[in-house]
Amino acid sequence: MSHIVMLLANGPSLPDGDVSDRVEMQAALTGQGHIDEAAYADDPAPWTTRRITPDGRVYDGELIRVETGWAIRRCGSEDDPVWPFQPTILRPGEYATIRPPEGGDLTYRIVSVDPD
Repeated sequence: MSHIVMLLANGPSLPDGDVSDRVEMQAALTGQGHIDEAAYADDPAPWTTRRITPDGRVYDGELIRVETGWAIRRCGSEDDPVWPFQPTILRPGEYATIRPPEGGDLTYRIVSVDPD
């Protein structure tokens, strides 16, 4: 399992991003830096996510598999909307996109990937 940290590189009305907007997540990765689908299917525990916004709010969630790929669902209830998550390769310097329910892609730059 790896601990991944991403900082906002670009978003609606934030063309230069905001390093105080961060996402942290736990995920098993393949040797090539992709999310390990077999490990996800075999793991009964949720793969946790946490978004910390510039105003200090913390949103806990989990990484989930959806038919089109991956998404983040906030913890709270099964009815919470999912945020499609589109990673390429999860390693420092790469980018991943999250689409909030209200629209407008948030592009995060991966700054660290550390094995736990």
